[in-house]
Amino acid sequence: MQHPRPTGWLLAALLLASAPAASSCSSESGAAPPATIPATDASAGADADAFGGSDASPDRDGSLDAADAAAEPPVGPPVIDPPGDQTVQEDSTLKLKLAVQPPSDPALRVWLTGLPPGAHWDEASRELTFTPDFIQGGDSWTVQIVARNAAGSSTSSFQISAVDSIHPPWPTIDSTDTASGYKSLWMKQETDDYLDSPGYAGRSLSARVIVPDGADASNRMPVRVYLHGFGGGPYDGTSSGGQYRIYPHDPMNSYWWGYASSLPSGNPDHGPVPNYTQRRVLHLVEWLLRNHPGADPRRVYVTGGSMGGAGAATLGLLYARHFAFVDFTIGQTIPRNHRPDRIAQLQQLWGSPALDLDDGTALEDGAHQGVWDRQDLTRVLGSLPEARAQHLFSKHGKDDPTIHFGAVVLASPMTNRSYFDTLREEGIGHYAVWDEGGHGSADPVMPADWWDSGWSRVFDPDAWLRRDTPFPAFSHASHDWDPGDGTGNGKQPWNDNSGYGGEVGTAGDTGWSGDIAGARNRFLRWDSNAIVDTIDKLSIPLFVVDGTGQAPPKAGYPSVGDRLDRPLPIVVDVTLRRAQAFVCRPGEPVHWSFGSQSGVAQAGADGSVTVPGLSLDTQKRALELTR
Repeated sequence: MQHPRPTGWLLAALLLASAPAASSCSSESGAAPPATIPATDASAGADADAFGGSDASPDRDGSLDAADAAAEPPVGPPVIDPPGDQTVQEDSTLKLKLAVQPPSDPALRVWLTGLPPGAHWDEASRELTFTPDFIQGGDSWTVQIVARNAAGSSTSSFQISAVDSIHPPWPTIDSTDTASGYKSLWMKQETDDYLDSPGYAGRSLSARVIVPDGADASNRMPVRVYLHGFGGGPYDGTSSGGQYRIYPHDPMNSYWWGYASSLPSGNPDHGPVPNYTQRRVLHLVEWLLRNHPGADPRRVYVTGGSMGGAGAATLGLLYARHFAFVDFTIGQTIPRNHRPDRIAQLQQLWGSPALDLDDGTALEDGAHQGVWDRQDLTRVLGSLPEARAQHLFSKHGKDDPTIHFGAVVLASPMTNRSYFDTLREEGIGHYAVWDEGGHGSADPVMPADWWDSGWSRVFDPDAWLRRDTPFPAFSHASHDWDPGDGTGNGKQPWNDNSGYGGEVGTAGDTGWSGDIAGARNRFLRWDSNAIVDTIDKLSIPLFVVDGTGQAPPKAGYPSVGDRLDRPLPIVVDVTLRRAQAFVCRPGEPVHWSFGSQSGVAQAGADGSVTVPGLSLDTQKRALELTR
C-alpha cells in the first residue's frame, strides 16, 4: 500500500530518527548498558512511504522546492525541562509529567531509559508512572531522557529513589549446615500485620536458603525460588546447582496467595484477603538480594508444581518485575475452575467465590480486585503489561485427576478465554508441554521428561533469560501440536474432579480432545549474546534446534529430546518482549527484516511489536527492527 510522502521538515525528522544514537540503560545500579551499533548513513534504508504525511514531497533529486522550504516552520533542537530528582514511598504512586519544548512539534520523540523495574513511560502524554512495591524501598535508579526532533537531540537525567516505608521484620538465620559446594541456612520468618493477618501476627514460620560456594559481587549466580505443593514444606535438598535457592513455607496451604484478614478467629467471608503468603516469599527474596551480593537480581526465577505451580505462575506474573522467568507444572491457572473440593478448601481462606472479596492490595495502577479473579491468569495476561513481558514454561497431564487438563484448555468464566488461548492471542513468551501423564506420574508411552533437551533458561550459552534483556515470544508456530479445545473426544464422560481424564497407566484412553502428547514452541531458540537493543534498533538472532534426540516411540507421538519432529521451515509469529531502549509508542510503524523477508509492523497497545509469519530453520538469522 502506498502512503503519501511526508513534507520536507517531517521527512528530515524521520530520517534523523533512523540514525543510531548511543544510549545506556539498566534495570538497577551496576547493570551493563545495552549493546550499541556503529553509526551509519542516516538515509540508508529509510523508507518515507512507510509513514503518513501530506502530499508535499521532495523533488526527484531529493531537494525541496521554494514553496516547501517557505512552508516549513523553524524548529530548534528540543529543550528538556529538568524534572529534578524524585522520591516515592513503597506502595505509593509517582506520576511525573515531563516538559519538553516545543511541546507541539509533531516530529518530537521522547524516550526514557534506565527506568525502575515496574515503571511505565507513556510517550503520548509524556507521563512516567511508578508504584514501587514493598521490596523496592531503598533502591535508586538513574533515568536518562532522550528527546529528538528534526533539528537535533537533547539528553538529561534524573534520579528516582524509592523510600523504604514498609518495614516487616527481617528473617533470621536459625542454624547453618555446611555441605560440599554450598551452605544451607535454616531461617525463621517472624511475622507482623503486613506479613500476616492481625490474629496470626507474631508467629514464626520456617524457610530454607541455599548459598552456593564461590558466589560474590564479581561472580553473581542466579536465584531459584521453589514453591512446594499442597501439604509440603521447605525442601531438604542436597545440592545448589550453581545457584542460590529459596524454599519458603505455606503451612496454611493458601495456594501461595494469602487469606482473610479476619482469620484465625473470624469468618473468612469477611475480607479483605491480602496476599500475605506472597509477601513473605518476596520478603525472603529481598533479604537474600540485600545480604548476598553474589545473588543476581536480574536472574531470579520462580518454580513449583501442583499448588506450588499455581503459586509460581501467579507470583511470577503479578510481580513480573522481579522475575526473569516462570517454570511451573501441573498447576491451575484459573482459581474459579478448580475442582469442587479444592474450591471448598480455598473458600475457608479466601471467602466464597460468589463474594470475590477485595484482596486489599493495589498491584495494577491502584485498582483493587477480588481475590478469586485477581489470580485468574487469563485476566492478568490480558490486563497487566508487566505480566505480558514474562516468559513461562508449563507442563500438564491429560489424565491428571487432581488438577485436570482443563486448567489450561477450559475458558475462564471472567474472560471467556483459556490459558493456552490467552498465551497465543497476547503474544506471550511460553513453552508449553502436555502428555497423558497424571499428577506427577509419567505418560504410559513417552519417557519421563521426554521434552527436556537440557535447555536451561539461566545457564544455556545462547538462549538465556534475564530480567533486563529482550527476548522473542513465539506464537502460532506451524509445528505446534494441538492440545485440544477443552471438549471431550467421547472416550470418557465429564467428571467435575478429573475432567475427561482416563486411567493414568492406560495409553490412549484420555477423553480430552486434541493430541495426546505434544508441545508449543518446542525447538525455537534465540541468541541472547548477540542482541542489539538501542533506541533506534532492536536485533535478535533466531533459529531452530534439531539435535540428536530420539524418534517418536509410537506413531502420532512427539519425538524425545531435541530431535525435531516437524518439517522445516517453521513459520511463527514473533513478539519482541522486554526491550529496554527500543521502546515503541502504541501504533508506531516499525521496519523489520529477517533474511529475505521484510516489512512494516505496527506496535500494539502496550508498545510491543509482533512480526507475523517468519520462516525459521536451523541457521541463525537476525530479526532486526528499526524506526
